[in-house]
Amino acid sequence: MLSVQEWLNNLADSDSSTEKDSTMLQNMLRRVGYSNAKVTYGVVYLSGYGNPESIHKVAKELVNICEGKQ
Repeated sequence: MLSVQEWLNNLADSDSSTEKDSTMLQNMLRRVGYSNAKVTYGVVYLSGYGNPESIHKVAKELVNICEGKQ
């Protein structure tokens, strides 16, 4: 089983995602303050609507934050 860090790194470096990835990232975002975040079909709506971001881009941004690069 992967750790959360390993999963997030894999998601950031990948070009595909699963429904489980969407659910896990949505739960993570809601826990860190994006209470309305919606993740579906590989697309992230941080405020629940509006301009979408790629699930991989958001994962990469989270990895960078965790590594102190942002």
